Amino acid sequence: MSTTTTHPALPFATYSVMEQRHTRNFIGGGPASFHVASVPRTVTRMKQRDPDTMESYLRYTGMHGAVAVDFDWGNDDIMVPDVTDRDTVVEFAKLTADAYVDSPEGGDWLDLGIPFNETDGFGWDSNGLRGHIFADETNSTVIIAIKGTSAALFHSDGDTVSSDKDNLLFSCCCARISYMWSTVCDCYDKSYTCKQSCLEKSLYSEDKYYRAALDIYRNVTSLYPDANIWVAGHSLGGAVSALLGRTYGLPTLAFEAPGEKLAAERLHLPFPPIPAEEGTIWHIGNTADPIYMGVCNGPTSVCWLGGYAMETSCHSGLECTYDTVGERRWHISISNHRIRPIIDMMLSYNSTPSCAAPANCQDCYDWNFV
Repeated sequence: MSTTTTHPALPFATYSVMEQRHTRNFIGGGPASFHVASVPRTVTRMKQRDPDTMESYLRYTGMHGAVAVDFDWGNDDIMVPDVTDRDTVVEFAKLTADAYVDSPEGGDWLDLGIPFNETDGFGWDSNGLRGHIFADETNSTVIIAIKGTSAALFHSDGDTVSSDKDNLLFSCCCARISYMWSTVCDCYDKSYTCKQSCLEKSLYSEDKYYRAALDIYRNVTSLYPDANIWVAGHSLGGAVSALLGRTYGLPTLAFEAPGEKLAAERLHLPFPPIPAEEGTIWHIGNTADPIYMGVCNGPTSVCWLGGYAMETSCHSGLECTYDTVGERRWHISISNHRIRPIIDMMLSYNSTPSCAAPANCQDCYDWNFV
């Protein structure tokens, strides 16, 4: 039923991904209950973006810092999720909810219909990155759904709590928030001064989730070499999904993710030379979620009290934001970060919000990076 691939470079993770097999078509509906509408799009992305090429580039930039690279860009005509279709966005949100469940037999699994309840996952036998893979009947479209944070703070207990607390991705400098915090890397120099090259090396280190996501993508492309790959995730899984989508130019739906633009820049991920509105990374969230809005910080916040260094607010893709504060009079609360209430919220709307590039957003403006 499944193929297991162990990556020596990641001793904490063994990934199990389903084999190629015949499944029913979920694109545009059909016998299964899963409904996803897709639309054709010409996307600009790197011509040479195979895993060997990209990982070689990332290793080099991680060791040497920013480099002047003249990327060879090309245009591809592919199908992308229709983010203007409410049911499509809701179905992707269900995928991210199921990424928290080890198997369709789990009590919290949201029924996607046969055969989507037959998928194997990845990472469930280890304390690391986890999720599920979904494919259509011809294996021409494959969706990678990545699990988010397991922590009592977010009402989703689990055994990956220690690994999920990634205080490097979303902090200005190694979680150096105050003298009371323990740093997660050795890049802090002095007051509001941080070593940039040290941060870049740390982000690409072998025990981080971004590195694990690259291995998942390599595994999936080896099983589905001709597939059009989409990515989805919630919270931390959404941020990791967006970084993976940025790396390879993949259509990505990230739900309630913290700002990952700073991490993308530190990793020197490729940003195509196109207007931001033509991008294919969509961040979907609501104004009552302090993590998505980038305000879950400071000594009185639940993130601070839980030991989560959430200092970023800028997303690298388009933001599609439900105004639950203005339209529904929701109060800003960590409870509005959970994916299942968000699914109910999205179903209460007849349409999806418009998507736009963030304006005038800057992270860590009071820090000096040397």
